[in-house]
Order: sequence, then structure tokens, then C-alpha cells
Amino acid sequence: MTSSERDMMSRFRQDYLRLLDGRVATIEQLVGGARMEPAQLEPAKVALLSLESSSAMLGLDDLTAAVRALRQALERDEDEELARLLRTVRERAADAHRYLDV
Repeated sequence: MTSSERDMMSRFRQDYLRLLDGRVATIEQLVGGARMEPAQLEPAKVALLSLESSSAMLGLDDLTAAVRALRQALERDEDEELARLLRTVRERAADAHRYLDV
């Protein structure tokens, strides 16, 4: 890996960490309500796919899997699972901070 590539990855990691809590909060706002409005579905899917893919790029397998499970439950309309899966995403995001914030 070149110096330029290392710098790019370092900036990506820093940006990811800086934005992570806000991204999780946005997902919680979109998905965590008592009843999800139809207009929230597409923005929620976009937010979940974005967090899932960027987490995968950083090798955060547990967070990637948690976000994927939440996205799939949302797509299957499994409302009873959403609160539990949101908690798991929140927990794995906290783990990601500890793992990457070195």
C-alpha cells in the first residue's frame, strides 16, 4: 500500500468515526418510532446500506452483520424485531469506536 493510499484510508477511518454516531441516530429516528411512516422506508434503506457498506470496507464484521440484519428485517416488515436489532446496531457501533479509535 502506498503512502497516499494509507493517508486515504486513515482519512476514511477518521471520517467514518466522526460521522458514526450521527448515522446511527438518523437510523434510529427513521426506524425506531412506534410506527414507521411509508415515506421513511426509502431513506432508512439508504442510510442502512451506506452504513453497512462503509462498515464492511473497514472490516467491522459485527457491525456490518448487525446493520444487515436490521435492513433485512425492515425489508421483510418484521416490526417486532426492529427495536432489538437497533439496540444491537448501537452496541456494535460503540464497539467500532473502541476498535478503530486507537
